[in-house]
Amino acid sequence: MDKIPRLIDIAQLAEVSIGTVDRVIHKRGRVAPKTKAKVLKIAEDLGYKPNIYASGLAATRTTKTILIIIPEKSKDPYWDEVHAGCKLAIDSIAQQRVKFTYLSFDLFDRKKFTEQVEKLDLKGIDGLLIAPIFRSESKLLLDKLEEHKKPYVIINTMIERDSEKLICYVGPNSYQSGRLAARLMSLHCSLNARVMIIPLDRDFKNAHHYLEKERGFRDWFNEMSPSTQVVTREFEMFDDPKKLSSFLDEQLADIEHLTGIFTGSSRINRIAKYLENKHIQNIRLIGYDSVENNLDYLKKGKIDYLISQNPKLMGYMGILNLRHFLVFKLQPEKIQYLPLDILLPENVSFHSGNFFLPDPQVLTQ
Repeated sequence: MDKIPRLIDIAQLAEVSIGTVDRVIHKRGRVAPKTKAKVLKIAEDLGYKPNIYASGLAATRTTKTILIIIPEKSKDPYWDEVHAGCKLAIDSIAQQRVKFTYLSFDLFDRKKFTEQVEKLDLKGIDGLLIAPIFRSESKLLLDKLEEHKKPYVIINTMIERDSEKLICYVGPNSYQSGRLAARLMSLHCSLNARVMIIPLDRDFKNAHHYLEKERGFRDWFNEMSPSTQVVTREFEMFDDPKKLSSFLDEQLADIEHLTGIFTGSSRINRIAKYLENKHIQNIRLIGYDSVENNLDYLKKGKIDYLISQNPKLMGYMGILNLRHFLVFKLQPEKIQYLPLDILLPENVSFHSGNFFLPDPQVLTQ
């Protein structure tokens, strides 16, 4: 059949009513098993695919409300990209009976986040998009959502939970990204080399994604290059250039013949600035994300590699997955790891991120 198959075509071949075909295709009402099998076989032979947009919107008579809980804008360029991805998705589905509201939180204030969670009123909320940055405090939030039977999508930080309310995770595989960074660093390591991990984040031990990056980094060297010494140095006052400079002076004096520095955050540009000011050229730098300051130092050759986690795509796909579940009743793939792009001075000018407009059929299993 050259034309697009319709319900009436299936009904005629199966010798049943259109209503019967509709009940079989959309899984509603009761149909005799033999008739159901016959209808499904004919539909498959014809290559029939239901219009999930039309059927979903027809079934949704009320507006769905989605609450987005992510770090506030203008505090971290990485999260600004996530906000941009969310907005792009929201703008693309503005006419589809979905309403959005935000609960933004301070990326560095666990106490205030806990207070926001405790005061959170879930009445009228149909689903949530969440970035569980604070590991312990986010557990309280997820427990609350499950208590109120609210479905949710997690982005950025993978949290293992056996819950039917967890629709899916969208974001990087933090452990594998750490292994990737280690492999890149190893290209510059000689026998008995020394490399340093500096998280450049506050309270990073409560941030699961940072811990997973460090674990992956260390595991790779332990397995593939055990002679390489990996040390971690914590420093939280990264917003103070003078204190950061003094800290790095101490570390470079303490660790002789340092090959490279790895940070699991998007703030590697601050270390690059220090090395540039000190005219130090023999230390390799690996960090994350294509934020503007990072790109500037990458292009100048002061940062050797950036691993892009595609934050804009993460926000975009997080919203779409939640919309597909609430409106179209589609169950997305449970874990959706995003590409880890390696950015170099030679390819950064052509990088626009792995950004595409996925169809709901692609997102579902």
